[in-house]
Amino acid sequence: MTTTKRLKYLGIEMLRTNATKSSSPEVGLFRGLRTRTDGEGATAKILRLIVLGIKDKENDIRALNLDVFNVLSLRMSYGDTKELIVFKANDSDQKKAMELLELALGEFQTEKRMIANDPEIVDIGTFEDVPPEFFSPEEKKGNLAANYNNMYSQCGHQNDSWKEQEEKRKEKKALEDKMRQTPTLIKREDAEKLPGLKVLNAMKKKVNAIASGEYDGKLVDPDPEDTFEDEKKTSSVK
Repeated sequence: MTTTKRLKYLGIEMLRTNATKSSSPEVGLFRGLRTRTDGEGATAKILRLIVLGIKDKENDIRALNLDVFNVLSLRMSYGDTKELIVFKANDSDQKKAMELLELALGEFQTEKRMIANDPEIVDIGTFEDVPPEFFSPEEKKGNLAANYNNMYSQCGHQNDSWKEQEEKRKEKKALEDKMRQTPTLIKREDAEKLPGLKVLNAMKKKVNAIASGEYDGKLVDPDPEDTFEDEKKTSSVK
């Protein structure tokens, strides 16, 4: 917690020791630590308390008994850094949480950030850039609405850009599909090399003969100088 930069704010989430999965945490800005005595004489009990508050109502404070609540998390900001520290319910983690809170309280006192009429209470008027969850429900709604409006306007701009990209993608796909379905025309560069009618008819007869199994073709003698003469023929059998 010893930072070289001033803490902008310090928020805490507290959870009851007997909490269930459906239990909600108590949330507030850190306003101090207090030790009080409950009862008198030998039966007196020492109470350790964490004092919490909300940003827009600086006079409203709550004191939570550390015998009933555990520290769930600490949220803070200093310089350009935002930090979230989560603690387990075991003794080791809770001890670390208390050490950090005592350290933070010492920094606030050194920086003279305690209220004038009660040096045990942190002056949250010195807190900056406090998140909406540390405001009262009414103020929180206003902050969240402003955030949503800002987000909506940003998303609206992004949606416009996305629509343009989607339209371009559809146009490109339509063009590609059209090109696939359009036959490609092949044109000869030299018209004089077109085969004559007789050649085409001869080719047609050979193709038909092969298809019907009646084609006879004379094999060319690979070695004309060979003295052995043989009329070699091949027949295509259907």
